[in-house]
Amino acid sequence: MKTDNDILVKIENLVMHFPIYRGVIRRQVGAVRAVDGVSLEIRQGETLGLVGESGCGKTTVGRTILQLYKPTSGHVYYKGTDLAKLKPEPMRLMRKDLQMIFQDPYASLNPRMTVRDIIGDPMFAFGEASGKQIDERVQELLKLVRLDPDFANRYPHEFSGGQRQRIGVARALTTNPSFIVCDEPISALDVSIQAQVVNLLEDLQRDLGLTYLFIAHDLSMVRHISDRVAVMYLGVVVELADRNEIYDNPLHPYTKALLSAIPVPDPTFYETRQRIILEGDVPSPANPPSGCRFRTRCPIADESCALERPEFREVSPGHFVACIKVGMQTNTKEVINQESV
Repeated sequence: MKTDNDILVKIENLVMHFPIYRGVIRRQVGAVRAVDGVSLEIRQGETLGLVGESGCGKTTVGRTILQLYKPTSGHVYYKGTDLAKLKPEPMRLMRKDLQMIFQDPYASLNPRMTVRDIIGDPMFAFGEASGKQIDERVQELLKLVRLDPDFANRYPHEFSGGQRQRIGVARALTTNPSFIVCDEPISALDVSIQAQVVNLLEDLQRDLGLTYLFIAHDLSMVRHISDRVAVMYLGVVVELADRNEIYDNPLHPYTKALLSAIPVPDPTFYETRQRIILEGDVPSPANPPSGCRFRTRCPIADESCALERPEFREVSPGHFVACIKVGMQTNTKEVINQESV
């Protein structure tokens, strides 16, 4: 049983709006509601998977946790300290414990810097090492991510995508962090390389006691690496549960639709399972629907769904969902049998 002492990162009603300016005098005429009231807890040593369509706010949540974006409102607690209220210098020092692995291994590494400088600069910036100590630490980290230490004097363009992502992982480990945001770290890699990077992340978590927020599109990979899974839609979390619970017993209509889209390497099962096709387009985050954000595409929505925003409530131990229809239906036709996946 987890206690409050096990919670490493706690997000309370996190809001991140990006202003929209128009006209010659740059007058604000609205805002993109990228994240609109997200509350999550990430426990020490676990991996929380965060999934959803492109543009739903997953990356913004990760960047706002690390204060790369200053939140519009809400709280981000790390070991009890509200990062949103820290001044620049205390926040800079806190970054030793909070790191990020970026999505694009080609754009996230400076092409003018050698691997030694890319990995070693954080140690120099925080005054943790210098000179020969940096060289030794860089070689140690390269070995840790299963790269040849002799690669330290090479430049990013000399590496493949998978090798570049390993360099990004090594850079994130430089300051011995306890929490890492993995922002779709495998989406830009070949399928054969994805498994290698995920296995590396799991080994590092086990050996170093790391805690991950793992942002991804690949639902099957999220199930493999995550302990719990949160599903986002248009800036809000609609469902949160243990990985097996959310895959075997999805409750929110959006979660069911996502799971029904997972490719299945079984032609017989693929032909017989129920595929849920969502109609319409995702609404603009600058003008989201009233009430439930998903109601414009939901197959079971009615007029009551437009009246008020559904409460994110616990319907069973550890299983949270934001849908007023959950509990009102006596059967669930779209439950997907993941045993066959």
